[in-house]
Amino acid sequence: MRLVIEVERHKGEWFSPYIIDHPWGCTYHLHEDDITEDGAAWLAEVLTQQALRWKPRKLDAPRGPRIPVWMELEPEMERGCVIVVDDQPTYIRYVVRTGLIKRRAADTITRQLSDRSPDWERQPAQYVAHEQQANV
Repeated sequence: MRLVIEVERHKGEWFSPYIIDHPWGCTYHLHEDDITEDGAAWLAEVLTQQALRWKPRKLDAPRGPRIPVWMELEPEMERGCVIVVDDQPTYIRYVVRTGLIKRRAADTITRQLSDRSPDWERQPAQYVAHEQQANV
């Protein structure tokens, strides 16, 4: 089963972002005023990449330390960059191009991630090459 992290945008009355866990990953729910369509797609991609690095601790393992997670909104980024993640054993820092997500949503999501971090365990880096189909 492939791990997938989804980011869904919802209309209607504003609500604070929240996360729902699934056996195959989780879904982040944000109001459409808080994140753009592109922002949701790119955030889902980097969150999926992060989830491949941080696995749930075994049920009988003690909880780990709380890892600070935060998001900085940056108006000027390297051409083509929309989100950069600095994933360290002691913190996770997201740098996101301004306009993709609102500060209130960024703060809420990263606070929730920090609160959940004692249940994660950082895995050694793994690198994978995928075979691409030739265009015929």
